[in-house]
Amino acid sequence: MKAMRNAKDIASETAGIMKALAHPARVRLLRRLMDDECCVSEVEACLHLSQPNVSQHLRVLKNAGIIAGTRRKTRICYRIADDRVRGILKLMAKG
Repeated sequence: MKAMRNAKDIASETAGIMKALAHPARVRLLRRLMDDECCVSEVEACLHLSQPNVSQHLRVLKNAGIIAGTRRKTRICYRIADDRVRGILKLMAKG
């Protein structure tokens, strides 16, 4: 039986997600991923960021469990893996 998460665990998880979202480039990247999955080179072109910078932001989002990647030959395509983040971004866009 799966143990219920306590308030401390939920708060810690929420803070981790919010910390990962606390950079404009990562928010822009996620807004792009809301439309469709994309690979690093597509993110670079769309956001006008260098490959190392994009990779750093992707790593932060992946470590937070917000995105996931799928290997396609020599490329990795990323998508939003946590639907709660979609809800957060939609809610913030209404403000």
